[in-house]
Formats: sequence, C-alpha cells, structure tokens
Amino acid sequence: MNGLIVFNSSNDVVYQNLNSLLAEKICSIAITQGLLPDGSTAPANGSDMDSNILLQIFSPIISSQRIMHGQFDNAYASVQCDNGFNIVFGELLGFTFLKIDQIKIEQLTRQLGVAITLTRYCYGANLFGAQAGAMQQELLTQCLNCYETQLCQDEQAYLLEALPKLLINTELKRTVHLTLDATLEQLRQSGGQQRAHALLLVSHKLVALNSTRQALPLSAADLLFLAMLTRALQLDKSQRAVAVFLQGVSHDPNSGCVPTIVHISRLHSHQVLLQLIEYGHMPLTSSIYDTFFVLQKIVAVQQQNDSDALKPAYENLETFVNQTLAALKRFLKQRPDEVDICIKKFSLRWDNLRRMYLEYFKNYERELLVRIESNLPAFVEELKQLFTITLAVCDSASNHQLDQLAETASVVEAKLLEFSEFLAVKAARNISIDAYLEDFPGLVHFMYLNRNSGQMLAPDLRSSNPQLLPKANLWEMVELTRKYLKKGQTTVMWKDRTFHYSYFLWFEDLSGGIVKCALDLQQHFISTGFGSGNGQKNGAAEPGALAMDYYSDLAEICFPKLAPGKVRVYELYCIHLGLVTATCAVEHARRLVATISDVIGEESF
Repeated sequence: MNGLIVFNSSNDVVYQNLNSLLAEKICSIAITQGLLPDGSTAPANGSDMDSNILLQIFSPIISSQRIMHGQFDNAYASVQCDNGFNIVFGELLGFTFLKIDQIKIEQLTRQLGVAITLTRYCYGANLFGAQAGAMQQELLTQCLNCYETQLCQDEQAYLLEALPKLLINTELKRTVHLTLDATLEQLRQSGGQQRAHALLLVSHKLVALNSTRQALPLSAADLLFLAMLTRALQLDKSQRAVAVFLQGVSHDPNSGCVPTIVHISRLHSHQVLLQLIEYGHMPLTSSIYDTFFVLQKIVAVQQQNDSDALKPAYENLETFVNQTLAALKRFLKQRPDEVDICIKKFSLRWDNLRRMYLEYFKNYERELLVRIESNLPAFVEELKQLFTITLAVCDSASNHQLDQLAETASVVEAKLLEFSEFLAVKAARNISIDAYLEDFPGLVHFMYLNRNSGQMLAPDLRSSNPQLLPKANLWEMVELTRKYLKKGQTTVMWKDRTFHYSYFLWFEDLSGGIVKCALDLQQHFISTGFGSGNGQKNGAAEPGALAMDYYSDLAEICFPKLAPGKVRVYELYCIHLGLVTATCAVEHARRLVATISDVIGEESF
C-alpha cells in the first residue's frame, strides 16, 4: 500500500495519488464506517477516489496535526500503525502532505521529502492552484510514480541522489562542449535567449552541461530532477516541452523558483538533449516566491497567538510585498490590461491588510486579529493570481521559439551522429570494477560523490555480479551511514559475515586541499537538532539533494566564515570483502580518490 494525499488549509483534498492496494483499503474502511454502501469497489485509478471519503477518514488526524502545529509548534512527524502501516507528515506553504506506505519510517520520510520537492518543481509558488491547470498535476504524478516504482528502489543514482557522470576522452569531450556551445549561441543570436542551458545525457548519464553567462547556475537537485523528468516522460514522440520551476544554487539571491521551459529531444542511441530556457524576470519571480513563505510564517505566528513575534513577522512581510510591487513597476513596464487589473487588486488587498495590522499593533485587540485572519485567504489568492499572470506574460513571449529548439536539437544530433554508437557503448561500460581489482584487491564496489555538482562515479550495478554483491546490502549500507551522518559522524566502518563497509565524508577547498572542520559535529547536532528536521528551514529530515539541500547547509555550519560555494563536499562509499582490514580499507579509499582524480581531471568532477 502506497499513496500521497495533500490537504489545503481548509482540510480539503487537493491532490491524491494512491496505488490500487491502498485505494482498496480505504474503500474497505469507508464501507465499515458507513461512508460507502456494501459492495462498493475502489476506482480503477487510485487518483479518482472520492475526495469527500478521504476527507471524512483523514480529517480527524489532519485537524489534530494542525492544532499541534499551530498552538503548540509540535506537529506530528509520523504515525506507526499495526501491520507495518506507517504515515508521515509534511508541510509546504500551508498544505499538509500525508505519505502512506508499509516501509520504514526513514524511507517513507525520504519519499515524502522528494514528493514535496517535486511539487515545488512542478507548481512553483502556486501549489495546486486552479490557474496552474491539469498539466502540472499530471507531470507531478508521472514524476512521483517514476521515482517510487522504478528508481528509488532499483538505481543507486537515486538511492544516493546524484547523477552519474559519463567518462569520455578529452577530444570527444571538447567536441561535445563545442557543439552545445554552438547551440546556445544560435539560441542567443536568433531567439535572443540570454539565459539558457544545454545538457546531453546518454543512457541516463551526464555527458556535458553548458550554460550561457547570464543563466542561473543549476543546483545538484536541478540536475537530478531533470534526469528524472526524462525518465518519467517515456514518450512515443521524440520531442516534448514542459514548464517547470527549477531551484538554482542556494547562494544566489534569485534562487528558489526559476521559471524554465525544458525541451526534451530524444536523439540517436539513447542520447537525450535537454534545452532549458529561463523565461521569467528573476528578481520579480524570486520576490513573489519568497513572499509566499513569509506570508506562511505570519500565518503560523498568528495561529500560535505569539503577539511578540507578530510585529517582526509583519515587518518582514511588508518588506517583501514592497519589493514585489517595486519589481512589478521595474520589469513589467509594458503590460496588458489584465496584468494591470491584477496588480491593482493585489495592491488594494495589501493596503487593506496593512491598515488592519497597523491598527492592531496600537491596542492588540483580538477582534482585529480575527478580521486579519479572515482577509488573509483572499490576499493569498490575489498573490497566486499575480504570480501566475506575470509568468503567463513572460511565457507567451517564449512559446514561439519552441520550433527553433526542435531545429537546434536536429543540428546537435547530426553533429554527434558519428560518435553516437561509441557513446552508447561507453555508457553501458562506463566504469567496471574489474579495472580496479589489481590495484585494490578485495574491493567489491565503490561510489564516489561530489555533493556540490550533484554528480557521482560508480560501477554500474547491472554489470556487477549480484551474487557477489546483493543489492540489498548496498541499500542497507547507505541507510546505516545516513543514520550516523545525522548524528554528526563523517567516518563509519563496520563488518558483517561477508563484507567490510566504509564511508567517508570530507571537505575540500577550490584548490583541492583538505579543509578540516574545527566544530564538534556530534555535539552540535545534538544541541541544534540539525539533520533531524528540528528547526531546519526546509523541514526535511534526510540528507540528500532532492529531499533538502543538506550538504550546503552542512558546509555552512562547518565553515561559517567561508563564502558559499568555496567549500566542496565529497563522499566515498567502499565495500570490500570481509577479509580486508580497516587499515587496508582506509588506504584503498585514499588511493582510490587519487586514482579517479587523475583519470577524470578535477575540472570534470
């Protein structure tokens, strides 16, 4: 049984994605409670379950969750039921996410974190809004189903949340990059696209990523999401364009919500070309997006009846609203009448709300706060409408260039045609553990990750002997190391009857030198709750790229005086035969990293 249900602030169901087993279970409960007549059957499509049935069954626990969160700031994280039936809770912009499954709480929490992140990628700030349409909902469902049924339990790239890097020789690498650069230059000259990216994947491995100078750098989560998107959209046709909201690097002021058109072209021999066009006004979009989160903060403060925190929260909201209004005047100088009308409605709503807040701060009358709370939903709707309509203006200016993207994809395919078969074969044999056995006797498997770039190098599990390394051992190893990492342990080694496992996390500066953290991570994690979800801005509990930007937060904690992006975070997982000693495993790890760096070159990874 597996499913995701999302409730809005009124406890109405706005999204559901249930498999057949869970739909049948809910139908059975509804019959027992008299909500459905005897003999009723679950719908063939789990997403077609009657929302009223879901509301009546889950409303008590949702209401309890909101009371615990709003009045006590101590919301439920999970509920464990009989027969291994578990529920975990999440929240985003006032929407409550319920993830239900019969797997471990830690795994379920990670899947929920991914579901929330995918929601942000598909909807941006207008979560499940009527203006967003059915296309975003369908895209979210496709991505969720692909991740949960095909990827997270079968592929190590999605277990570790890092994109595999395809190793090719320098000359071919140069040819690919020059081809993608020429593609971006063509988009710039003929279409005026100053902010664009071009990615080439072969058999779901990253070959190259090129970007224009003005484009916002892609985050590790962006790369993984884009790779997932190509897997989810298994199409008969070779071309597809979708609108998504990428994240961008966290240290950029315009990050968080980057409206992007992703044009996917399936080329020859398992090649996939992605052309990304950023089409919004970044300062404006970022300002509106941040306003949603600030607005949700003030709603939470009001629910907790915290008068002391309310005024600073209001001042923060006022700052972001003023920034949004200023950005609207700056970036939308020539705008249609419908945009003008939307801006006027939003301004009137804000002026009315602002007057009520200022009046409330004079005498703190409860009646005024009730009036404020009753006016907030309408203000939120106006903000959503503003977000949607301003993007629609920018989007309409970019739609005419979709035909050009198809043409440039054909040019790329023609230029790389003579290398296509080689790339396909190389992707199937990217890294073989056999090549390392002579220098590293006893080594069974390794996974080397650069958490800043979101890329990884590892032998393909399909080419490994499953009898020598059962896949379950690898999944259990990663799960255990995450538990220790959340306790502040960056080096872990242990044995079972067959294998010797080792895990290392370390930091390097931009020159490749090791940077040591002077902070006692174990004590810091205990005192602050970092890694457990307590007090974290993203609210997720599991390390990873999709679930949360865990590693950049970790680097910031360890090196607060260094600018973001100046510290690189690396991880190495090694599995040896059980006869290998700990000293030998450490030495192998050190030499393995040096060997890989010599082979690929630091600029490539």
